[in-house]
Amino acid sequence: MMRNKHAGEVLAYMRQLADAGIRICAQVVLCRGINDGEHLDRTMRDMLDYMPALSSVSIVPAGLTRYRQKLYPLEPYTPEECRAIIAQVGRVGDECIEKYGRRVFFCADEMYIRGGLDLPDDEFYEDYSQLEDGIGMVTSMGFEFDAEMRFLEDDLTSYTPPRTVTVATGVAAEASIRALCTRLEAQVKGLTVRVLPIVNHFFGETITVAGLLTGHDMAEQLAGRELGDELLIPENTLRADGDLFLCGMTPMELSERLGVPVRISPNDGAEFLTALLGTNDQTPIYDARQGEPKEVDTL
Repeated sequence: MMRNKHAGEVLAYMRQLADAGIRICAQVVLCRGINDGEHLDRTMRDMLDYMPALSSVSIVPAGLTRYRQKLYPLEPYTPEECRAIIAQVGRVGDECIEKYGRRVFFCADEMYIRGGLDLPDDEFYEDYSQLEDGIGMVTSMGFEFDAEMRFLEDDLTSYTPPRTVTVATGVAAEASIRALCTRLEAQVKGLTVRVLPIVNHFFGETITVAGLLTGHDMAEQLAGRELGDELLIPENTLRADGDLFLCGMTPMELSERLGVPVRISPNDGAEFLTALLGTNDQTPIYDARQGEPKEVDTL
């Protein structure tokens, strides 16, 4: 957000919302060399004028797809730049904690991953108010997974070995998802989990988040591979109704093309764990061999 006509309009809208007592969860989309650096500092300071109505602000890098012909030539942030932005936002966040008792500003998970930094802990994200913007998603999932691991003995009462599953995920989430799966494998006899990152050819390889994966990319990159008993795909790759990928393919069509049941894995660590075990009775399974999706009690 820069000081120009459009920025003034946005700030005017925010004033109307704040004066009406509406809780504001905002997002700043960073474009390299345009609204970062001193402009980002000024944006954050300007937004603090709307406290206490301003609840939280996510700081995310612009998504650069391959469909950018004749558009402004933006470039992705380097790892060094990601680390600098995280430090910059962190300084303002620390000031906000002292003044308002909460952090307010949070950087996207992908900036930490691209910058080669560890994700903050659970307490850092407070109430996870920006979770759907990819803020704290990795940390939240790990925290929930850890909590469910304490009840693993109970979960295993309906587990049937041997079981082999494949997890399809985005490139950015591969390491964190693999770490969770490896921990579970070590504790569960007869469980084999393969984690396969899907490169986003549909939108472009610079798009690495799982939520923008398509059925076509999964079908092409998983074709001919041994996928085991089920393929787990992230819930957020589907639209809200849970029936279509962004490319228009359905989960049932993906199952038909790959010849394996497709289980929709929720973006919750505890439910992800039970989906890996095949004991989650809330996760839909699309199986072209059966002809229709089903809710399962156990497998």
